Amino acid sequence: MKIANFGNLAIIFSVIISAILGQYYPDCLGVTFVLGLFVMPVYQLLVGSVWFFSPNRDKRINLYFIGVITFFTVVFCTNSFHKTDNERIFEQILTILFQIVPITLAIYFTYILNQYSRE
Repeated sequence: MKIANFGNLAIIFSVIISAILGQYYPDCLGVTFVLGLFVMPVYQLLVGSVWFFSPNRDKRINLYFIGVITFFTVVFCTNSFHKTDNERIFEQILTILFQIVPITLAIYFTYILNQYSRE
């Protein structure tokens, strides 16, 4: 798990550094976009699923997967309501969810992975 923790931290630091450099070099914003939107979630879900199916898993990883499954369920359910009269309300809810929830899940996963790798 220590290797998975170092990989996760390397991806997070790469996202942060490329976002900072993106202010001065526009090409770095593409790196931030790819790392933050594709590489980091896939890596965290892959490591989390390996950890989830291992016999010595922690209860906190169950909470992480419940959060991920709940998030995707809410997003798919709200996508079916896009033809209603209250379309603006659903768009505002989705805007809030797409910004806050994935970042919170990534921070929570990093926290529990750090705590577990120190034990």
